Amino acid sequence: MQTALATTVARVPIVVRCLDHRGRPVSLSAHTLGRGSSALQDLLRRAYTTVRGDAPTETVTVAFLEECEGKLLLEYLVVDRTRTSRWRKGRDRLRAEGSQTALMAATIVVTVAVEAVGAVAAACSARWSESDSPGFVDLVLDTAGTVRLPGAVRDWLQDDAALDLLRTTMSMFLDDDVDQLVIGKDPELPGRYQETVVTRSPGLVDFLGGAPLASLVGAGPEQP
Repeated sequence: MQTALATTVARVPIVVRCLDHRGRPVSLSAHTLGRGSSALQDLLRRAYTTVRGDAPTETVTVAFLEECEGKLLLEYLVVDRTRTSRWRKGRDRLRAEGSQTALMAATIVVTVAVEAVGAVAAACSARWSESDSPGFVDLVLDTAGTVRLPGAVRDWLQDDAALDLLRTTMSMFLDDDVDQLVIGKDPELPGRYQETVVTRSPGLVDFLGGAPLASLVGAGPEQP
C-alpha cells in the first residue's frame, strides 16, 4: 500500500523589514500579521497558478519563522501532498524543479505587484504601454520613467479582488504607521540578495483606505 506524504518541494526565503519615518524598526501588531499573512498567501497562490498555467495539485503556503524588532523572516513554500512512499527519483526531481521555478516566478509577481502599487500611488500620472517582450508590459510613470513588469501585475491592478488583497497585505502602512516596507529575496545566498523598497505616500494611504489608484490612466493597455 502506498502512503501519501506531505513533502516540501520548493521554497523561497524572504526577509521583510518595516521602518518608521526615522528609519527605526517597527514591530507589527498581531492583527496586521494575521490579516496580512492570509492575504499574502492568497496572492502567492494566485501568482503560482498563473505561472503554472493550470490547476496545480500541490499546496502553496507562507510560513512565518520569526518576528523580531521589525524584521520578519518567512518562507514561501510549495508542499506536494500527492507524493507516495514509492519514491520515483527522476520524476520527483523534475516535478520539484518545475515547482521551484514556478515559485520563484510567483515570488517576483507578488513582490513587483506590491512595488507597483507603491509607485503608482505616489505618481501624478501612470499609464500602460505594450512591451516588446512577451509576457511583460511597460508601466510609464511621470516620477520614474518606464518600468517593465510581468503581465500578471497589470491584470492584478485591474482586478478588484486582487487590489483588495494587496490593500490587506500592505495594511501595515495604515495600522502600524510604517513608513518604509523593505522586502528582501534570497537572504541566504551571498551575491543574490535583492531588496525592494516601498515608501508611504499620501496616494498610498488613500489607496489602502479604499480609494482607486487615481493616477493610473485607462483600464486597458495603451499603445506606445
